[in-house]
Amino acid sequence: MSRVVVVVGGGISGLGAARVLAGGPLTARQPHGGADSREGARAAAGVRPGDADLEVVVIESDDRFGGKILSREFRGRPVDLGPDNFLTRNPSAAELSRQLGIGEDLVAPATSSPSVVARGRLHPLPAGLILGLPPDLLVLARSRIVSARGLARAALDLVPLGKPISASSLGLPPEPAAPFRVTTPGGAGDPGGPEWSAASILKRRLGRELVERLVDPLLGGINAGGLDHLSLTVVAPQVAQALVGHRSVTGALRQMMRDTPKPSPAESARSRPFFLGMRGGLGRIVEELVSDLQARGVKLQTGTTVTGLRRTRDRYELETTEGTVLADGVVLATPGHVSARLLVEDAPVAAAELGSIPHSSVALVTLAWSSGAIRRLPQGSGFLVPRREGQIITGCTFLSAKWPYVAAPGEVVIRASTGRYGDERSFSMSDGELTDAVLGELRKLIGAVAPPLASLVQRWPRAFPQYLPGHLGKIERARAALSELPAIELAGPSLGGIGIPACLTSGERAALEVLDRLGA
Repeated sequence: MSRVVVVVGGGISGLGAARVLAGGPLTARQPHGGADSREGARAAAGVRPGDADLEVVVIESDDRFGGKILSREFRGRPVDLGPDNFLTRNPSAAELSRQLGIGEDLVAPATSSPSVVARGRLHPLPAGLILGLPPDLLVLARSRIVSARGLARAALDLVPLGKPISASSLGLPPEPAAPFRVTTPGGAGDPGGPEWSAASILKRRLGRELVERLVDPLLGGINAGGLDHLSLTVVAPQVAQALVGHRSVTGALRQMMRDTPKPSPAESARSRPFFLGMRGGLGRIVEELVSDLQARGVKLQTGTTVTGLRRTRDRYELETTEGTVLADGVVLATPGHVSARLLVEDAPVAAAELGSIPHSSVALVTLAWSSGAIRRLPQGSGFLVPRREGQIITGCTFLSAKWPYVAAPGEVVIRASTGRYGDERSFSMSDGELTDAVLGELRKLIGAVAPPLASLVQRWPRAFPQYLPGHLGKIERARAALSELPAIELAGPSLGGIGIPACLTSGERAALEVLDRLGA
């Protein structure tokens, strides 16, 4: 008799999990154990090749798959209404595209140099930033983003005073105790102290102005949040690791750069771009992935909501709007609040942890003009807006500059982002009101004086989980509680990583875990 694994959620996390469960290869090495296929994972779990195959079912409440990956036509050209590129540091999304036969259509942005708004004007971001943090204050001074007073305050970070930054203040495991180190209970050097927010750590050393004008719009903007509420270890893990034991953020960044091996000329020539997009839109990845799953025999259901999840001995009953489904294993590739609702009966501790993860909502406004209708369109890929500027726009992408194929000749296509944690103004407006508000700000910033040729609003409610200090501990407790149940795992951005590669990797990891537990 075939065993059944149900994947709840048809975003990239759930689809990636289903592919591995159905026999597809991994797209990147997993910390799970290095198996590179379902067969390898099953062998590692002690499941013999003669055992019955799994039946894999994906249940999605929306009428389509892909989650926030969505490509649509806009003035006759494909445009992304969700993410328009992905990071290549994690190679999984690029590898998946190659495995699906569309790797040749991956393209690097034509430009990737953004600006930032400071005192109502656009300023190009200085070169060499590390997630908004400047290793070189002289380069920052020439950008005029930060005032002379703000620069002087940031320069004090170079004076090695105070206690070193401790691992515990970053939410990391305590570093080995150094001999004769003196710490103050509850302070930044206390190995047993609580995790601090990213802003608390960075502002203490670099000052408020630099962090609010430069770091928060970049690092906070990526997560649709603010550094006052984010864990540095989750949103910038490499930076957090580099800070441990240092008294100076700037010094730690410089040390990080010195310790990073410089690529040879040959390696530089063949190195992949930092970001990649897909000609025709990232939605093509979803289309090809769905076709791949159909070819592997995966049962795909859209427009079906899982309303309840109940354990019955060593199996699960999933109540859906289309009836009851019995499963031997489950992957919950759903937002934290959805997983919490399903787990409240059988795993109340996990439900409480996942249900306490806050989310922010965003709305994107895509606009098109004739080229001559914008008087001051700057060079580069777009701009970021610090929270302190008070504008409804949080960032803007010049899509036609970044991806020339999205615009017809003689036209400019721009996408403005609105909404972040603590700012729900855009969701209190109608589409028309939001578009008018965005146009009013774009007139001042880039001189968009004429009415647009077309506009399109895409809303993403509760789209971005917020990684508050203590988030990783929250996820560890949730997963520990689930480990007491048979063959059920979590996937998706709620675990602690946004972006297509991170979500894809989390889905594959969850699939391997379920395979292991079914073979135990």
